[in-house]
Parts: sequence; structure tokens; C-alpha cells
Amino acid sequence: MNYGICSNGSRDTGYETAIRTAKILSGLGAVPVFETGMDEECPKLKEIPGVVFADFAKTDIKAVISIGGDGTFLSKVARYRDLDTEFVGVNLGSIGFLNEIMLDDLEKDLAQLVAGDYDTIGRSQLKCDVYDKDGAVKGSCVCLNDIIIVRGAKPHITTLVLSIDGQIIERFRGDGLVVATATGSSAYSLSAGGPILMPGMKDIIVTPICSHTLNGYPYVATPESEIKIGLETIESAPLICPDGRDFVDLESYDSIVIRRYEKVLKTVCLKKDSFFSNVRKKIVQRGYFYENR
Repeated sequence: MNYGICSNGSRDTGYETAIRTAKILSGLGAVPVFETGMDEECPKLKEIPGVVFADFAKTDIKAVISIGGDGTFLSKVARYRDLDTEFVGVNLGSIGFLNEIMLDDLEKDLAQLVAGDYDTIGRSQLKCDVYDKDGAVKGSCVCLNDIIIVRGAKPHITTLVLSIDGQIIERFRGDGLVVATATGSSAYSLSAGGPILMPGMKDIIVTPICSHTLNGYPYVATPESEIKIGLETIESAPLICPDGRDFVDLESYDSIVIRRYEKVLKTVCLKKDSFFSNVRKKIVQRGYFYENR
């Protein structure tokens, strides 16, 4: 069984965790596969028996193992989401909402992974299309967490016209909007006052950021809903960020259309903890992490 390993070198010093992960997988009879070029980036990997360096798209990968923080996980999902594979993360970040494996449990959890003793969560994704004032497509993308439309470099209030399924909901004024999946409900949307959804849910959340109206409440739309956000004349262009990535430049009278993507993303669930108790633990851990580091 082939397991793709992707490591963030800025968090995984000397790729020590990647090397350790490859050795454990090799010892379990699995094949550790690294991205092409990693043999030059980390020559020590070539010393591990059975390690392969290959294009994941041309290899039968059972699961992609991301080593780093949530940002690393999202970047690997963006790169490999079209593969028919599962994703699991080894947490080297501060929280790791998306990362199932802690370093202290690496041997045990990898053995459980190779044995197939886990559940799979099908996570909903979002597709975003941006159109100019003439209806031409400026850009398209897919994301797992959220799409954020937020004021740009100047601290001006952003005006956004929000529609759901063709009905205008409100002319929002404030810092912006977060459109999130259930996976993204525990990220920026939560900080802005949005609800937490269980990861297998397909609903779409729209959460205002610092609303300057008296109706700054979040909305939960159905999985089949179409979310449309229209721009009016703008003095300072807001930014649009799918999963924290750069995207197109927004201009006056652009429109943003967001729908659920037709494919779910499969992630590995090794732990038997309650989802909500795990969320509470990680949020509390975030405070402790920054206070005590």
C-alpha cells in the first residue's frame, strides 16, 4: 500500500518527522512515497528502505499524509484534491483542527492507519466563480474551509449585496463575509460568531465580519443553495481569499457565486472522541499554547 508524505520544511525541522514517518510506514510493510524532488531536498530519505519518489498523480496513493499545520493540510488538499485518495494530517502546528495525528501518538496512529482501523469522513467543499460586470468569468476555485471576502488595505467599510437562491437577503455593510463549509465552521466563521457544524454536514454558512448594521447574524443555507455576493461601486477593493490563498482582484460590480462542489473530500478519522469535545479541547489548547510557550 502506497502512502504519500508531504512535509512543510519550515515546521518540520530537518524533515525529522517526515523521516520518522517514512521509517514507521516502511517497518509496517507500507510504501512511503514522497513528492518528486524531495530526494534532493532531504537526501536522508534515500537511506530508508522502500522509499519512493514519484508524482502522486501517477501513483496509486492510498492516503496523503500532510505533516505541518492546518495551512499545510489545506495546501496539500488544494494540490491533490482531484486524486481518488484520503487525507490525514500529522500536527506540527499550534492547534491542528484538520490534523488527526499528534506526534506523541505517531507510531500507534500510523499502525492504525495501515491496518485500516479508522472511519472516513466525506467533507463538503465549495466552488467559487467570480464574474466581472459583463458576466465574463475572472476566476474559479475550489476550497475545503471557506471563502472570505474582506475589506482591503484601507480601513473602509465594505458594501456587499448578499443573495441566496436568487433572493436578496441584505445589503451588508461591514468588514466582510465568510462563506464556510462545515469543516470551515470552526475557523474564521467561528471567530466571527458563526455556528459550529459537524464535519460530515453539507450545509453552507454565511457569517458577517464586524457588521455595521443592526442585522449582523449568520445564515445557514442548504447544500443545494447558491450564494451570490455582489459588489457595488468601490473606493477600496475588498480581498477574496479561498482557504487563505490569493485569488483574483475584485473590482466594482463584480459578482461572486458560491456553490457546493460536486465531490466530497475524504479525510481519515482515527480518534473516537466526540467531535464537540475535541473542538472544545483544541480551542482551550490554543489559549494555553500562546500563554505558555
